[in-house]
Amino acid sequence: MGTKYCPEAPRQRMISLMYLVLTAMLALNVDKSVLDAFVMVNHNFMQTIESSIAKNQRVYDEFSNAAKENPKKAGELNNSVLKVKTSSDSLYHYIHSLKEMIVKAADGPNGNVDNVISQDDLNYAAELMINKKNGLALKKAIENYRKSLISLVDTTNTELIASINKSLDTSNPPPKQGQTPSWESSKFEGYPLIAVITLMSKIQSDVRNAESDVINHLYAKIDARSFKFNKLQAQVVSSSDYVLQGNTYEAKVFLSAIDTTVTPTITIGGSTLPMIPGENAGLYKTIAGKEGKTEFRGQINYKNPSGVIVNYAFKHEYEVAKPSMTVSPTKMNVFYAGLANPVSISVPGISATNTKVSITNGTIEPGPDGNYLVRPDKVGVKSIITVRALIDGTLKEIGSADFRVKKVPDPVASVANKTDGVIARSELEAQQGVLAKIPEFDFEMNFTVTSFVVSTTKAGFIQDRPTKGNRFSQEQRDLMKGLASGSRLYIESIIVKGDDGTTRNLPPISFKIN
Repeated sequence: MGTKYCPEAPRQRMISLMYLVLTAMLALNVDKSVLDAFVMVNHNFMQTIESSIAKNQRVYDEFSNAAKENPKKAGELNNSVLKVKTSSDSLYHYIHSLKEMIVKAADGPNGNVDNVISQDDLNYAAELMINKKNGLALKKAIENYRKSLISLVDTTNTELIASINKSLDTSNPPPKQGQTPSWESSKFEGYPLIAVITLMSKIQSDVRNAESDVINHLYAKIDARSFKFNKLQAQVVSSSDYVLQGNTYEAKVFLSAIDTTVTPTITIGGSTLPMIPGENAGLYKTIAGKEGKTEFRGQINYKNPSGVIVNYAFKHEYEVAKPSMTVSPTKMNVFYAGLANPVSISVPGISATNTKVSITNGTIEPGPDGNYLVRPDKVGVKSIITVRALIDGTLKEIGSADFRVKKVPDPVASVANKTDGVIARSELEAQQGVLAKIPEFDFEMNFTVTSFVVSTTKAGFIQDRPTKGNRFSQEQRDLMKGLASGSRLYIESIIVKGDDGTTRNLPPISFKIN
């Protein structure tokens, strides 16, 4: 590869896709649609890895052919790239073995990393990677691999060295709330199992991309002018093969071995590409249109040492996706008026800092890492969340989602944890008063009894004893003491006030004295 090292490698596509992972994993209660998104991203990682392996193998084959034809010139470099291949394969398979270990621990001995069953499990990855120290061992393996790659790179190529350090970075994340978590804790603790598997696939992808960068760097050291290879391979390198509809797709097209004294002519669709100064590479730009896979073809016209123009055809494809977003309510699929409803919002490929969110019928308060608190206003009126994202310097609307707004349900009044039925007089007399709460409600919502009436029939007459607050008054206790077995006692006109400021009138409680 005679061109200058280019940072716009497929690795950046993976980094963009991982925004989805890193934001979606933060939700405590992971929605199934988010788990499905992890599965899709992991599948895309593995497809990209397969493509990287095939591309890298072509470079290894070129080295092998060059070493056979000119052992003196290419033999030593071929030995170096074989070391890169050995260390890359070793680390890649080691990560795969860790993935298998985690999945089989969660799904049983027949667990399959390509079909994870316990996708939302939060325990096995942390146990094996943190408590069992496998995460620390992986960190050391990555560090050793990173050092071995950098040792093969010319010290003057600071751009490539910086890229390797960044893609294989194992430093601890920045301090948060006064604490500095370890690298392994930030990767494997507190995340759903499918998210951990996807993240480990990303690391495998980073390994293959770093491997590609280094072997192509070494490949550039072979004198391409001698044409000692059996073929010249056309290369297409794009900043991303995943493009939002309406955005610009950009790619570099060049030969993997060039003569710096000769400039090739590169054409796509009959149009000649402008050349990037100093790189002998053409720059291809086009507006991403129809959704789905898009393919383009072209050819590179290059003059060989004999002065003959040789044509090298190429083709490449990229994926065009419609703008999308993820809005995941972390409690349930409705909002409750008067409460702070937590939601997690993310846009695949867009950082949280470049995401703008608005809402109708209520307010939405941003929090850290894509989390928000929604406070709806009116019951029965939908709250519509609209998401916009800053893309190429322009704020574009990505989409919107509707949510029903419901009233917080009424609490249920009880005495001695009973709402009706038979109660012993001694048990009744031992109680302090009336309580009210909402059964099986996911939110923190308290209600306080502000008044109620104790009523019963004595000597053929109905006797009522009202009180303020939630505790039995002395008059009410005196009334309960005189009740005979079989008597009926009613607690009615129960008024409660909730944390949301609303006042509710609850149904009466009826007891038969035992």
